[in-house]
Amino acid sequence: MIRLFLLLAALLLSVIAALWFHHQGGYVMVNVGQTTLETSLFLAVAVAVILVLLGYALLRALIRLVRTPGSFRRWMQRRRLGGARDRLVRGLLRIMEGRYAEAERSLARSAPKADVPLLHYLCAALAAHGLGATARRDDYLAQADRSDSQARLAVGLVQARFSLEDKQWETAFASLTYLNEKWPRQARVRELLARVCEPLGEWDRLLSLLPGLRREGRMDEATLARLERTAAIGSLRNAARLDESALTRAWNGLPRSANDDREVALCYVDCRMQFSTADAEAERILRQRLHREWRSEWVDRYGRLELADSSAPLRQVESWLKQRPEDAALLLAAGRLAICNGLWGRARSYLEAAVSREPSGEACYLLGSMQERLGEIDKALASYRRASELGAAFHPPAGLRQLRKPLPNMAES
Repeated sequence: MIRLFLLLAALLLSVIAALWFHHQGGYVMVNVGQTTLETSLFLAVAVAVILVLLGYALLRALIRLVRTPGSFRRWMQRRRLGGARDRLVRGLLRIMEGRYAEAERSLARSAPKADVPLLHYLCAALAAHGLGATARRDDYLAQADRSDSQARLAVGLVQARFSLEDKQWETAFASLTYLNEKWPRQARVRELLARVCEPLGEWDRLLSLLPGLRREGRMDEATLARLERTAAIGSLRNAARLDESALTRAWNGLPRSANDDREVALCYVDCRMQFSTADAEAERILRQRLHREWRSEWVDRYGRLELADSSAPLRQVESWLKQRPEDAALLLAAGRLAICNGLWGRARSYLEAAVSREPSGEACYLLGSMQERLGEIDKALASYRRASELGAAFHPPAGLRQLRKPLPNMAES
Protein backbone atom coordinates (compact mmCIF):
# COMPACT_ATOMS: atom_id res chain seq x y z
CA MET A 1 0.00 0.00 0.00
CA ILE A 2 2.84 2.42 0.76
CA ARG A 3 4.41 1.78 -2.62
CA LEU A 4 1.05 2.32 -4.35
CA PHE A 5 0.58 5.66 -2.62
CA LEU A 6 4.10 6.72 -3.54
CA LEU A 7 3.49 5.79 -7.19
CA LEU A 8 0.24 7.77 -7.27
CA ALA A 9 1.97 10.72 -5.66
CA ALA A 10 4.76 10.58 -8.29
CA LEU A 11 2.21 10.51 -11.13
CA LEU A 12 0.34 13.45 -9.63
CA LEU A 13 3.51 15.48 -9.30
CA SER A 14 4.45 14.61 -12.89
CA VAL A 15 1.11 15.89 -14.16
CA ILE A 16 1.38 19.07 -12.12
CA ALA A 17 4.97 19.62 -13.35
CA ALA A 18 3.92 19.04 -17.00
CA LEU A 19 1.06 21.52 -16.72
CA TRP A 20 3.32 24.06 -15.10
CA PHE A 21 6.04 23.69 -17.73
CA HIS A 22 3.37 23.89 -20.50
CA HIS A 23 2.28 27.32 -19.35
CA GLN A 24 5.83 28.57 -18.89
CA GLY A 25 7.79 30.16 -21.67
CA GLY A 26 11.48 29.81 -22.40
CA TYR A 27 13.80 27.23 -23.74
CA VAL A 28 17.17 25.59 -22.99
CA MET A 29 20.09 25.90 -25.36
CA VAL A 30 23.35 23.93 -25.01
CA ASN A 31 26.31 25.00 -27.08
CA VAL A 32 29.23 22.50 -27.30
CA GLY A 33 31.92 23.51 -29.83
CA GLN A 34 30.28 23.81 -33.24
CA THR A 35 27.18 21.98 -32.02
CA THR A 36 24.16 23.73 -30.60
CA LEU A 37 21.25 21.98 -28.95
CA GLU A 38 18.05 23.84 -28.33
CA THR A 39 14.92 22.41 -26.68
CA SER A 40 12.06 23.36 -24.42
CA LEU A 41 12.52 23.65 -20.70
CA PHE A 42 10.15 20.73 -20.02
CA LEU A 43 11.99 18.35 -22.30
CA ALA A 44 15.36 19.38 -20.84
CA VAL A 45 14.19 18.71 -17.31
CA ALA A 46 12.70 15.33 -18.35
CA VAL A 47 15.96 14.27 -20.02
CA ALA A 48 17.94 15.31 -16.95
CA VAL A 49 15.69 13.28 -14.65
CA ILE A 50 15.95 10.23 -16.91
CA LEU A 51 19.73 10.52 -17.02
CA VAL A 52 19.91 10.72 -13.22
CA LEU A 53 17.71 7.66 -12.83
CA LEU A 54 19.77 5.70 -15.37
CA GLY A 55 22.98 6.69 -13.60
CA TYR A 56 21.57 5.60 -10.25
CA ALA A 57 20.44 2.26 -11.69
CA LEU A 58 23.85 1.69 -13.28
CA LEU A 59 25.61 2.52 -10.03
CA ARG A 60 23.41 0.08 -8.10
CA ALA A 61 24.11 -2.63 -10.64
CA LEU A 62 27.86 -2.10 -10.35
CA ILE A 63 27.73 -2.20 -6.54
CA ARG A 64 25.71 -5.41 -6.59
CA LEU A 65 28.12 -6.94 -9.08
CA VAL A 66 31.07 -6.11 -6.83
CA ARG A 67 29.31 -7.54 -3.79
CA THR A 68 28.14 -10.73 -5.49
CA PRO A 69 31.02 -13.02 -4.28
CA GLY A 70 30.55 -11.94 -0.65
CA SER A 71 26.79 -12.26 -0.88
CA PHE A 72 27.17 -15.70 -2.37
CA ARG A 73 29.49 -16.75 0.42
CA ARG A 74 27.08 -15.43 3.04
CA TRP A 75 24.22 -17.23 1.37
CA MET A 76 26.21 -20.46 1.32
CA GLN A 77 27.12 -19.97 4.97
CA ARG A 78 23.49 -19.37 5.95
CA ARG A 79 22.47 -22.43 4.02
CA ARG A 80 25.21 -24.51 5.69
CA LEU A 81 24.34 -23.27 9.18
CA GLY A 82 20.65 -23.84 8.56
CA GLY A 83 21.38 -27.39 7.49
CA ALA A 84 23.55 -27.92 10.59
CA ARG A 85 20.75 -26.68 12.84
CA ASP A 86 18.29 -28.97 11.10
CA ARG A 87 20.63 -31.93 11.64
CA LEU A 88 21.04 -30.96 15.29
CA VAL A 89 17.27 -31.00 15.77
CA ARG A 90 16.93 -34.31 13.92
CA GLY A 91 19.80 -35.77 15.93
CA LEU A 92 18.13 -34.81 19.22
CA LEU A 93 14.86 -36.32 18.06
CA ARG A 94 16.63 -39.56 17.13
CA ILE A 95 18.28 -39.67 20.54
CA MET A 96 14.89 -39.28 22.19
CA GLU A 97 13.62 -42.12 19.97
CA GLY A 98 16.56 -44.32 20.93
CA ARG A 99 18.06 -44.32 17.42
CA TYR A 100 21.54 -43.61 18.73
CA ALA A 101 23.56 -44.82 15.72
CA GLU A 102 21.72 -42.54 13.26
CA ALA A 103 21.91 -39.64 15.68
CA GLU A 104 25.65 -40.08 16.19
CA ARG A 105 26.42 -40.17 12.47
CA SER A 106 24.31 -37.10 11.74
CA LEU A 107 25.66 -35.04 14.63
CA ALA A 108 29.29 -35.99 14.05
CA ARG A 109 29.10 -34.95 10.38
CA SER A 110 27.36 -31.66 11.05
CA ALA A 111 29.54 -30.56 13.97
CA PRO A 112 32.44 -29.06 11.91
CA LYS A 113 29.96 -27.05 9.81
CA ALA A 114 27.87 -25.75 12.73
CA ASP A 115 28.06 -22.27 14.21
CA VAL A 116 28.00 -23.85 17.71
CA PRO A 117 29.87 -27.17 17.31
CA LEU A 118 29.87 -27.61 21.09
CA LEU A 119 26.21 -28.64 21.08
CA HIS A 120 26.71 -31.10 18.24
CA TYR A 121 29.68 -32.77 19.94
CA LEU A 122 27.86 -33.02 23.28
CA CYS A 123 24.81 -34.58 21.63
CA ALA A 124 27.05 -36.94 19.65
CA ALA A 125 28.70 -37.95 22.93
CA LEU A 126 25.25 -38.62 24.39
CA ALA A 127 24.39 -40.83 21.41
CA ALA A 128 27.72 -42.70 21.67
CA HIS A 129 27.09 -43.18 25.40
CA GLY A 130 23.72 -44.71 24.57
CA LEU A 131 25.51 -47.16 22.29
CA GLY A 132 28.11 -47.99 24.93
CA ALA A 133 30.92 -46.66 22.70
CA THR A 134 33.08 -45.24 25.49
CA ALA A 135 36.09 -44.37 23.32
CA ARG A 136 34.04 -42.42 20.77
CA ARG A 137 32.08 -40.75 23.55
CA ASP A 138 35.26 -39.50 25.22
CA ASP A 139 36.61 -38.33 21.85
CA TYR A 140 33.48 -36.25 21.22
CA LEU A 141 33.77 -34.75 24.68
CA ALA A 142 37.41 -33.84 24.02
CA GLN A 143 36.40 -32.15 20.75
CA ALA A 144 33.62 -30.30 22.56
CA ASP A 145 36.15 -29.06 25.11
CA ARG A 146 38.48 -27.85 22.35
CA SER A 147 35.65 -26.14 20.46
CA ASP A 148 34.81 -23.82 23.37
CA SER A 149 37.20 -23.32 26.27
CA GLN A 150 34.52 -21.52 28.27
CA ALA A 151 32.39 -24.67 28.34
CA ARG A 152 35.00 -26.74 30.19
CA LEU A 153 32.86 -26.93 33.33
CA ALA A 154 29.79 -28.10 31.41
CA VAL A 155 31.80 -30.69 29.48
CA GLY A 156 33.38 -31.94 32.70
CA LEU A 157 29.99 -32.32 34.35
CA VAL A 158 28.66 -34.27 31.38
CA GLN A 159 31.69 -36.55 31.46
CA ALA A 160 31.25 -37.09 35.21
CA ARG A 161 27.58 -37.96 34.75
CA PHE A 162 28.49 -40.52 32.09
CA SER A 163 31.06 -42.07 34.44
CA LEU A 164 28.49 -42.21 37.23
CA GLU A 165 25.97 -43.95 35.01
CA ASP A 166 28.64 -46.49 34.01
CA LYS A 167 29.59 -46.92 37.70
CA GLN A 168 33.15 -45.87 36.94
CA TRP A 169 33.46 -44.42 40.42
CA GLU A 170 37.20 -43.72 40.41
CA THR A 171 37.05 -41.90 37.06
CA ALA A 172 34.06 -39.84 38.18
CA PHE A 173 35.74 -39.04 41.51
CA ALA A 174 38.91 -37.83 39.78
CA SER A 175 36.97 -35.66 37.30
CA LEU A 176 34.75 -34.13 39.96
CA THR A 177 37.66 -33.50 42.33
CA TYR A 178 39.42 -31.56 39.56
CA LEU A 179 36.27 -29.59 38.77
CA ASN A 180 35.74 -28.82 42.45
CA GLU A 181 39.26 -27.44 42.71
CA LYS A 182 38.79 -25.27 39.60
CA TRP A 183 35.24 -24.14 40.41
CA PRO A 184 34.88 -24.42 44.21
CA ARG A 185 31.57 -22.52 44.25
CA GLN A 186 29.74 -24.77 41.82
CA ALA A 187 27.01 -26.52 43.81
CA ARG A 188 26.30 -29.04 41.07
CA VAL A 189 29.90 -30.28 41.20
CA ARG A 190 29.67 -30.79 44.96
CA GLU A 191 26.35 -32.60 44.62
CA LEU A 192 27.76 -35.14 42.15
CA LEU A 193 30.95 -35.46 44.19
CA ALA A 194 28.87 -36.30 47.26
CA ARG A 195 27.03 -39.00 45.32
CA VAL A 196 30.25 -40.64 44.14
CA CYS A 197 31.89 -40.54 47.60
CA GLU A 198 29.39 -43.08 48.94
CA PRO A 199 30.29 -46.07 46.72
CA LEU A 200 34.00 -45.28 47.11
CA GLY A 201 33.82 -45.05 50.90
CA GLU A 202 35.25 -41.50 50.95
CA TRP A 203 33.44 -40.81 54.22
CA ASP A 204 35.49 -37.87 55.50
CA ARG A 205 35.23 -36.10 52.14
CA LEU A 206 31.47 -36.71 52.09
CA LEU A 207 31.06 -35.28 55.58
CA SER A 208 32.93 -32.13 54.54
CA LEU A 209 30.58 -31.62 51.56
CA LEU A 210 27.26 -32.11 53.36
CA PRO A 211 27.06 -28.76 55.26
CA GLY A 212 27.38 -26.79 52.00
CA LEU A 213 24.84 -28.98 50.25
CA ARG A 214 22.42 -28.50 53.13
CA ARG A 215 22.78 -24.69 52.95
CA GLU A 216 22.27 -24.67 49.18
CA GLY A 217 19.26 -26.98 49.25
CA ARG A 218 20.68 -29.15 46.46
CA MET A 219 19.26 -32.33 48.02
CA ASP A 220 16.16 -33.11 50.03
CA GLU A 221 16.60 -33.46 53.77
CA ALA A 222 15.90 -37.21 53.79
CA THR A 223 18.73 -37.86 51.33
CA LEU A 224 21.10 -35.59 53.25
CA ALA A 225 20.27 -37.33 56.53
CA ARG A 226 20.87 -40.75 54.98
CA LEU A 227 24.19 -39.69 53.49
CA GLU A 228 25.30 -38.11 56.76
CA ARG A 229 24.37 -41.24 58.73
CA THR A 230 26.14 -43.54 56.26
CA ALA A 231 29.25 -41.34 56.14
CA ALA A 232 29.41 -41.00 59.92
CA ILE A 233 29.12 -44.76 60.47
CA GLY A 234 31.72 -45.45 57.78
CA SER A 235 34.11 -42.90 59.29
CA LEU A 236 33.74 -44.43 62.76
CA ARG A 237 34.36 -47.96 61.49
CA ASN A 238 37.44 -46.86 59.56
CA ALA A 239 38.79 -45.11 62.65
CA ALA A 240 38.08 -48.14 64.84
CA ARG A 241 40.38 -50.20 62.62
CA LEU A 242 43.26 -47.93 63.67
CA ASP A 243 43.07 -47.41 67.42
CA GLU A 244 40.95 -46.03 70.23
CA SER A 245 42.28 -42.46 69.95
CA ALA A 246 41.45 -42.34 66.23
CA LEU A 247 37.92 -43.49 67.04
CA THR A 248 37.55 -40.74 69.65
CA ARG A 249 38.79 -38.09 67.21
CA ALA A 250 36.38 -39.33 64.55
CA TRP A 251 33.44 -39.16 66.98
CA ASN A 252 34.36 -35.69 68.19
CA GLY A 253 34.77 -34.51 64.59
CA LEU A 254 31.25 -35.49 63.56
CA PRO A 255 28.59 -32.78 63.22
CA ARG A 256 26.12 -32.42 66.06
CA SER A 257 23.30 -33.86 64.01
CA ALA A 258 25.33 -37.03 63.39
CA ASN A 259 26.19 -37.38 67.10
CA ASP A 260 22.48 -37.21 67.92
CA ASP A 261 21.58 -39.86 65.33
CA ARG A 262 20.58 -43.14 67.00
CA GLU A 263 22.29 -45.45 64.50
CA VAL A 264 25.51 -43.44 64.52
CA ALA A 265 25.68 -43.41 68.30
CA LEU A 266 24.98 -47.14 68.39
CA CYS A 267 27.81 -47.75 65.91
CA TYR A 268 30.15 -45.65 68.08
CA VAL A 269 29.27 -47.70 71.13
CA ASP A 270 29.85 -50.95 69.26
CA CYS A 271 33.21 -49.68 68.02
CA ARG A 272 34.27 -48.58 71.50
CA MET A 273 33.34 -51.94 72.97
CA GLN A 274 35.99 -53.52 70.74
CA PHE A 275 38.67 -51.98 72.96
CA SER A 276 39.25 -53.40 76.43
CA THR A 277 39.74 -49.96 78.00
CA ALA A 278 36.84 -48.23 76.29
CA ASP A 279 33.79 -49.74 77.98
CA ALA A 280 33.65 -46.99 80.62
CA GLU A 281 33.03 -44.39 77.91
CA ALA A 282 30.54 -46.71 76.24
CA GLU A 283 28.73 -47.13 79.58
CA ARG A 284 28.46 -43.35 80.04
CA ILE A 285 27.03 -42.86 76.54
CA LEU A 286 24.57 -45.74 76.90
CA ARG A 287 23.38 -44.50 80.29
CA GLN A 288 22.83 -40.98 78.94
CA ARG A 289 20.96 -42.28 75.89
CA LEU A 290 18.73 -44.51 78.01
CA HIS A 291 17.84 -41.60 80.29
CA ARG A 292 16.92 -39.60 77.20
CA GLU A 293 15.21 -42.36 75.14
CA TRP A 294 14.49 -45.89 76.28
CA ARG A 295 15.18 -48.35 73.48
CA SER A 296 15.83 -52.09 73.53
CA GLU A 297 19.03 -51.82 71.43
CA TRP A 298 20.56 -49.46 74.03
CA VAL A 299 19.57 -51.90 76.80
CA ASP A 300 21.06 -54.81 74.85
CA ARG A 301 24.41 -53.01 74.50
CA TYR A 302 24.40 -52.06 78.18
CA GLY A 303 23.98 -55.70 79.13
CA ARG A 304 27.11 -56.58 77.12
CA LEU A 305 29.43 -54.18 78.95
CA GLU A 306 32.51 -55.72 80.51
CA LEU A 307 33.93 -53.13 82.91
CA ALA A 308 36.71 -53.51 85.42
CA ASP A 309 34.04 -53.01 88.10
CA SER A 310 31.47 -55.46 86.74
CA SER A 311 29.07 -54.83 89.63
CA ALA A 312 28.41 -51.17 88.68
CA PRO A 313 26.42 -51.84 85.48
CA LEU A 314 24.52 -54.63 87.26
CA ARG A 315 23.47 -52.22 90.03
CA GLN A 316 22.35 -49.72 87.38
CA VAL A 317 20.30 -52.33 85.53
CA GLU A 318 18.69 -53.54 88.75
CA SER A 319 17.71 -49.96 89.58
CA TRP A 320 16.04 -49.69 86.19
CA LEU A 321 14.26 -53.01 86.80
CA LYS A 322 12.45 -51.43 89.74
CA GLN A 323 10.81 -49.08 87.28
CA ARG A 324 10.45 -51.58 84.39
CA PRO A 325 10.08 -55.05 85.91
CA GLU A 326 8.38 -56.45 82.79
CA ASP A 327 11.02 -55.35 80.25
CA ALA A 328 12.34 -58.56 78.66
CA ALA A 329 15.42 -56.87 77.14
CA LEU A 330 16.29 -55.38 80.55
CA LEU A 331 15.86 -58.76 82.27
CA LEU A 332 18.16 -60.40 79.70
CA ALA A 333 20.74 -57.64 80.27
CA ALA A 334 20.52 -58.21 84.01
CA GLY A 335 21.03 -61.93 83.47
CA ARG A 336 24.14 -61.38 81.36
CA LEU A 337 25.62 -58.95 83.90
CA ALA A 338 24.85 -61.34 86.75
CA ILE A 339 26.77 -64.03 84.87
CA CYS A 340 29.74 -61.64 84.53
CA ASN A 341 29.64 -61.22 88.35
CA GLY A 342 29.40 -64.98 88.96
CA LEU A 343 25.92 -64.69 90.50
CA TRP A 344 24.49 -67.88 89.01
CA GLY A 345 21.28 -68.08 90.96
CA ARG A 346 20.39 -64.45 90.35
CA ALA A 347 21.30 -64.85 86.68
CA ARG A 348 18.96 -67.85 86.39
CA SER A 349 16.11 -65.88 87.95
CA TYR A 350 16.57 -62.96 85.57
CA LEU A 351 16.86 -65.25 82.57
CA GLU A 352 13.78 -67.27 83.51
CA ALA A 353 11.81 -64.03 83.79
CA ALA A 354 13.15 -62.86 80.40
CA VAL A 355 12.23 -66.15 78.70
CA SER A 356 8.74 -66.14 80.21
CA ARG A 357 8.06 -62.64 78.88
CA GLU A 358 9.79 -62.71 75.48
CA PRO A 359 11.75 -65.87 74.64
CA SER A 360 14.80 -65.50 72.44
CA GLY A 361 17.56 -67.85 71.36
CA GLU A 362 20.17 -66.06 73.45
CA ALA A 363 18.04 -65.95 76.61
CA CYS A 364 17.20 -69.66 76.30
CA TYR A 365 20.83 -70.62 75.74
CA LEU A 366 22.07 -68.59 78.73
CA LEU A 367 19.30 -70.02 80.88
CA GLY A 368 20.33 -73.53 79.82
CA SER A 369 23.92 -72.73 80.78
CA MET A 370 22.83 -71.61 84.24
CA GLN A 371 20.63 -74.65 84.71
CA GLU A 372 23.49 -76.90 83.63
CA ARG A 373 25.84 -75.24 86.12
CA LEU A 374 23.27 -75.70 88.86
CA GLY A 375 22.85 -79.40 88.00
CA GLU A 376 19.38 -79.10 86.45
CA ILE A 377 20.28 -81.22 83.40
CA ASP A 378 16.79 -81.95 82.12
CA LYS A 379 15.78 -78.33 82.30
CA ALA A 380 19.07 -77.34 80.66
CA LEU A 381 18.45 -79.73 77.75
CA ALA A 382 14.96 -78.32 77.28
CA SER A 383 16.35 -74.77 77.27
CA TYR A 384 19.07 -75.73 74.78
CA ARG A 385 16.46 -77.35 72.54
CA ARG A 386 14.34 -74.22 72.62
CA ALA A 387 17.40 -72.05 71.94
CA SER A 388 18.21 -74.22 68.91
CA GLU A 389 14.68 -73.77 67.60
CA LEU A 390 14.83 -70.00 68.07
CA GLY A 391 18.36 -69.74 66.69
CA ALA A 392 21.09 -68.78 69.15
CA ALA A 393 24.20 -67.12 67.72
CA PHE A 394 25.82 -64.52 69.97
CA HIS A 395 28.91 -63.44 71.89
CA PRO A 396 28.82 -65.10 75.33
CA PRO A 397 29.39 -62.96 78.44
CA ALA A 398 32.70 -63.11 80.27
CA GLY A 399 31.36 -65.50 82.89
CA LEU A 400 30.59 -68.13 80.22
CA ARG A 401 33.61 -67.67 77.94
CA GLN A 402 35.33 -70.67 79.45
CA LEU A 403 32.56 -72.94 78.22
CA ARG A 404 32.95 -72.09 74.50
CA LYS A 405 30.96 -75.11 73.34
CA PRO A 406 28.23 -75.48 70.73
CA LEU A 407 24.63 -76.25 71.52
CA PRO A 408 24.11 -79.88 72.55
CA ASN A 409 22.97 -82.24 69.79
CA MET A 410 19.27 -82.64 70.41
CA ALA A 411 19.07 -85.94 68.48
CA GLU A 412 21.78 -87.51 70.61
CA SER A 413 20.19 -86.17 73.76
